[in-house]
Amino acid sequence: MTEPTPKEKEEFRARLEKARQQHESGTWDGRLKVERTGAIGRAWRLSVEILAAFLVCGGLGWWLDQWLGTQPILLLVFVVLGMVVGVYNVYKVARAMNPEDFED
Repeated sequence: MTEPTPKEKEEFRARLEKARQQHESGTWDGRLKVERTGAIGRAWRLSVEILAAFLVCGGLGWWLDQWLGTQPILLLVFVVLGMVVGVYNVYKVARAMNPEDFED
């Protein structure tokens, strides 16, 4: 394998730096961008968080019950687990949306 020429190295470095800048400008910085969304957008986000956890855990419980033949034990367990996970997700999202309200 041949060694790249200095010109090729410089071109590669320039493309790499451009890609890094594009990646950094488009990357999520850990904060929610809620300035553009109103109260309805926030409410939808929180309701989707809790509903998704509830449905995923409930569906998993139902599937496991069908597979193992333990109706309705696992469904009930996973529905309760889904509720707990959903409330926890809503807490995390609400904390990220309003960090000043959750100062320790």
